[in-house]
Amino acid sequence: MKIGRVYITGAGPGEEKLISVRALELIKQADVIVYDRLSAERFLIYSKKECEKINAGKQPQNHRLNQSQINEILIQKAKEGKSIVRLKGGDPFVFGRGGEECEELEKAGIPFEVVPGISSFYSVCAYAGIPVTHRECSSSFHVFTGHRVNNGELDYSSIAHMEGTLVFLMSMKNLHIISEKLIQQGKDENTPVCVIQWGTTSKQKSVTAILKDIAKKAKQKNIGHPSVVIMGDVVKQRMDWQKYRPLFGKHIVLAASGETACEAKKMLQEEGAEITVYSGIEIKENVKELSKEIQHLKKYTWIFFTSVNSVECFFDAMQKQKKDIRQLQGIGIFCIGEKTKQAVEKRGIFVDRVPQQYNSESASKDMEQFLKKGDSILFPASELASTVLEQKAQELGVTMVRVTAYQNHVNTNGIERIKSDLKKGNIDAMAFFSSSQFKNLYLLLGEDIKKCQLFAIGQQTQQTILQMGAEVTATAEISTGKGVAKKIIEVLKNV
Repeated sequence: MKIGRVYITGAGPGEEKLISVRALELIKQADVIVYDRLSAERFLIYSKKECEKINAGKQPQNHRLNQSQINEILIQKAKEGKSIVRLKGGDPFVFGRGGEECEELEKAGIPFEVVPGISSFYSVCAYAGIPVTHRECSSSFHVFTGHRVNNGELDYSSIAHMEGTLVFLMSMKNLHIISEKLIQQGKDENTPVCVIQWGTTSKQKSVTAILKDIAKKAKQKNIGHPSVVIMGDVVKQRMDWQKYRPLFGKHIVLAASGETACEAKKMLQEEGAEITVYSGIEIKENVKELSKEIQHLKKYTWIFFTSVNSVECFFDAMQKQKKDIRQLQGIGIFCIGEKTKQAVEKRGIFVDRVPQQYNSESASKDMEQFLKKGDSILFPASELASTVLEQKAQELGVTMVRVTAYQNHVNTNGIERIKSDLKKGNIDAMAFFSSSQFKNLYLLLGEDIKKCQLFAIGQQTQQTILQMGAEVTATAEISTGKGVAKKIIEVLKNV
């Protein structure tokens, strides 16, 4: 069997957009991902569905796998001919033990590649507004780990007399010792120090004090692992550039999928928010029932699409029946929503009608303008779709055949992280892009869903949220991803 390849890959410091293009490319095509906690875990959503994900989970006093076990897994999976991404926070060669893993792979004859990542030692400081070097006060920097092999001690006598900026990683457990030893060896006790926890993420917080007080102040502010400690006059040069990103520090969950979610995510990230996209819906196509109607398309004068999923399912069924767009000649296409319209038109078909507002109520009013007696409508939808359009068709004396093109199942994959963040108060807002999204997430999260601000894409979703006993902070004026993002920015930027 052909031997696979291992990619020793840096995931960056935590902010999603600080991962490299190469790293993301590898994640998307990997057969196996062996990942660390913290920043690396968030990128698993980009992996293939069939990708095997192994949590190396290293953290203080709680190693899910030890280093020798990780090495064995990398070698074994490569011998199975697989492409393996070893996904590590920051840069794998900056206190990431990437060098040790490469040595073991080399001994075993396993091909490997190293993909550098943005290291936390400078990026976290930058996100806190502190330059690691500054022409006026520091022309050099030195980086140390506060966690030593076999508890070996740092050379404090040398470090205390180094010029420039001192940066310590993995040092919170020993911060009081580091401070005391440096002062004992001659470091000025009034040296400015900043400790930054969860840098570049929505949980980022920091404390600044002089060297003799920093350990005590950090403890008072409950600053813990993971943190970066930066010492030197550069701390005085701190600049608050995050003020230009009004949503920095906010964690927003978008209960959605597809292009609509991507559209909202992009806008919110531009304003500094940390975004988690999570769909509470798993789509299961029901091609069999739809295929029967596709055999008799000529009897229909209109096809109504109310979601991107309905479009995808319809054309999947067409393809399986070996039918192309020529079968739709003479049939009008009606779509609710800009994204639904785009999903149809990317297949080379022009949409005939789109209601002014993207909801069933507006669509039912629009139906009066173009439908006539004798029309016959094919309506592929989910089993949970509103009956408003069917009722209107009956009122107008028009035949509408509703087909369950897909079913909405509750998606539980990855919900534990959101559940944990909600309980800890680490989610500021959740936005729901359909009634089904809210119902499913309420089922999964329970009353904890009320701990953050809730946003709705439209009136129907808003009504569902209210009916289930929760409050709606605001509803989008236009029922699109951009409309939701605009409303969230409007509400949260001054909070």
